[in-house]
Amino acid sequence: MIASAASMNVNPLFLRHDLMIELGRLEMAMQDIRDTSALELAAPQFQQLESRRARINEALSRLPA
Repeated sequence: MIASAASMNVNPLFLRHDLMIELGRLEMAMQDIRDTSALELAAPQFQQLESRRARINEALSRLPA
């Protein structure tokens, strides 16, 4: 069953939707860090969020419009 699920095609529209939702969540988390004025304390986490946001933006740019 897992092999058949892996072979199914993913609808780009659903993938775009899921990536956009994740992008919004990341941006909200980044804003929360900025708002708490704890950017110095949370710098590693903030960098991880920025890196993930960049990867998601790149993935979105590769999807057909």
